[in-house]
Amino acid sequence: MDAVALYEEALAKDGSLAGHYNRNVRVEAASGPVVVRTRSGAGDAMDLTLWPEAELLAAIGPYVPSAPRLMHVGVDPDFQIHEFVEGRRIDDLAPDGSPLPPKVRADIEGFFGRLLRVPVGVLPAVPDDWPADGDTEAFALRLLQLVRDIRQRDGAAVGGLYKALGIPDDPCGQLRSRAADLTERPFRLLHADIHRKNMILTDRNEVAFLDWELALLGDPVYDLADHLHKMSYPSEDRRLITAAWERAAPPECSRQWRSALDYYLAFEAVKSAVVDTVRWSHRIAGAAAGPERSALARELADKIATAAPHWDSGAPGTPGPREVEAVVDHWLSRNG
Repeated sequence: MDAVALYEEALAKDGSLAGHYNRNVRVEAASGPVVVRTRSGAGDAMDLTLWPEAELLAAIGPYVPSAPRLMHVGVDPDFQIHEFVEGRRIDDLAPDGSPLPPKVRADIEGFFGRLLRVPVGVLPAVPDDWPADGDTEAFALRLLQLVRDIRQRDGAAVGGLYKALGIPDDPCGQLRSRAADLTERPFRLLHADIHRKNMILTDRNEVAFLDWELALLGDPVYDLADHLHKMSYPSEDRRLITAAWERAAPPECSRQWRSALDYYLAFEAVKSAVVDTVRWSHRIAGAAAGPERSALARELADKIATAAPHWDSGAPGTPGPREVEAVVDHWLSRNG
């Protein structure tokens, strides 16, 4: 396999599957189709990252067969080649808000079980300042610090948008005080990005789990909360998947897990409001007046309303969709 030639072919192609951090292009190798994966040149990070994805995939290959097979790692230039997984992406098979086929739910349960049993000793090393094994409070505080950094990142202009929409300077104060109540649990491998676009029902009728660049070592309950937040499950599927995680989790990983799940779901709500305020504001500004623009404004208003109970008391009331549109228009008229 001429990896550099495949990389150059991928660069020349217009079509790709692009996430926030990576660009994925299917190309034909002599042995069959592969995916060339390169950095997408996204802006500021909106998520924690811990390991180079290629190092992690190499480490977990024997333990997580549903992860993509790593075929090549390029250093200069920086790229990866993964096996191409034939099948249907889950968001095409079952869009947001719709129930999953039973086979997919069963494979998610099995996937959680495998993740929680990957020996920590086979994983790449973590930085010296990463929270110590079992220190769930420190892990939660690391998550919160990211959100606080994002809230303060873009200076006065964006700060004014946040303030006008009722998002406090420190949206994590209440969650920071609650972190001390989290029960200690041993850290495990977390995918930390399991959603419908990262799962493929293969032609072998098995679910493959893609995109491992956000994987972490941390509190096992966080992976469930992150998954529930991103999947937009109907209520029955949410109940079934939550019960499936409880079955899959070893006893030491599920101590006092329900209160921790509530905590991390609150965190995800706050993070979503903070991260999506600027994203959705630009989408609202770029949409013509009409149903699409109104729907985007309603989505942002809902995100803020969902998060508001979890940040410091004394914050102003949350805006409705029309107020969101007015704030966005005023902000952009002043800041371009």
